[in-house]
Amino acid sequence: MLVLFAQENNDLTNVFKNCLISDRVNNLKRLNPIEIIEFDETNNRIKTNYSQLYKLKLKATSNKSWFITQGEEGSNIAEILEVDTLLGWITLGKTYQGVLNLDIGERIEFFNPFINYEIINNRPLFKSYPNYIDNNRIGYIQTGGIIKRSSTDYVLLTPVVFRAHKSRSVYFATSSNLTDWNFNYTPLVSSKQIGFAKPNGNVFSTGNPLQLKNGNYLVLLGVELENGNYSSCYMLIDENLHIIQPPKQIKLKGWYEEGTNSFPLSITYFNGLYRLLLHKRDNNVLETEIYEYTSQNIISLLDKGSQIESINKIHSAKKETGYLHGKADDASYLIYKNNLYILIGSEESPSEYLTSLNREYGLMNLKNNTWLHDKRSPIIVNPINLNHKYPEYDWCNDHLGGFISPIIHNDYLYIFLSFGTDNPDYLISGIKVKI
Repeated sequence: MLVLFAQENNDLTNVFKNCLISDRVNNLKRLNPIEIIEFDETNNRIKTNYSQLYKLKLKATSNKSWFITQGEEGSNIAEILEVDTLLGWITLGKTYQGVLNLDIGERIEFFNPFINYEIINNRPLFKSYPNYIDNNRIGYIQTGGIIKRSSTDYVLLTPVVFRAHKSRSVYFATSSNLTDWNFNYTPLVSSKQIGFAKPNGNVFSTGNPLQLKNGNYLVLLGVELENGNYSSCYMLIDENLHIIQPPKQIKLKGWYEEGTNSFPLSITYFNGLYRLLLHKRDNNVLETEIYEYTSQNIISLLDKGSQIESINKIHSAKKETGYLHGKADDASYLIYKNNLYILIGSEESPSEYLTSLNREYGLMNLKNNTWLHDKRSPIIVNPINLNHKYPEYDWCNDHLGGFISPIIHNDYLYIFLSFGTDNPDYLISGIKVKI
């Protein structure tokens, strides 16, 4: 069930704008879709039933244009040249893909992803992008959590996928400024170091590592087992990235027994409680559910499944609506001005909307111990098909990969993620959101 919240001062929701407007009231429920009510063919302009046209005049990064899209995955897209907020006319420019149907009653969406972010350096994360490690061709590189060792020393964990998910190990990159990154070609952890893992299988980190009181970091891991299922695990490392405690399974009832299939997503400490997000996969491996566990003792929770304060299913993709209906396998905690949020990624089942079959990210906020969705979600969307207007974004025009790593620094929210493309599957990059 979707529960919605209003914007408040000092709230992260005020940082984000409505970058993908699919509905006049609620992007998630989609009960009031945007429809064309008048078409002036001579002047190539339309009127719609959407009244908040001032939103289409908000400036984006480098004044990039707003667009209207139509059909699944933005299959039809045209530039907006002018918006007359008084008379209601929206003048259209060039159609960059497909053919728009501008008949009365036809549905459209308004789209400008750059209203919320800029891409760091306008390119993939590494200036010299890694393609091979020890003669093994890299399929793609993910983000797997970020560590701040000092204001000029950052570590980004980077799970590397080889071939078509045949194997995956956790590597890392370093930066002094969150903008320029150097990839390290020595793995931090692989399946060879985990006795219960599938040999040469998949191991990946998720969520930002949690710094413990002794200075060590707790790193969440998804580990592929012999039977091909995944197990939720964790390990401990020090600030020099030495493994202090080898990977071990999280011993929560229903999450580690034979036949279970899961991996962890994120961990944090907020208002005296540790919070842990776990993702449960169903029998046909469709990512469907996210659970949250809370405890005052994180090690007892992970090692013994004890001292549990609460257990809540916070997301069930098959029962949700909007972009949340389909595949949900990514969620990351974020603390901003003493408020707790989740950036939640979901890949919608086939639909007639831009988010069809595309993973994008929305926002959830913890209010009175209840997780509430921002009705404008998704608010982080890649520039789907905008490469036809802006060819410099040819490498990030498809969709977003899991997982993301957020961190706040110097009045910016940095989010490290992977942009989907066709060759290779994904390219790791980063975006900045002014806060």
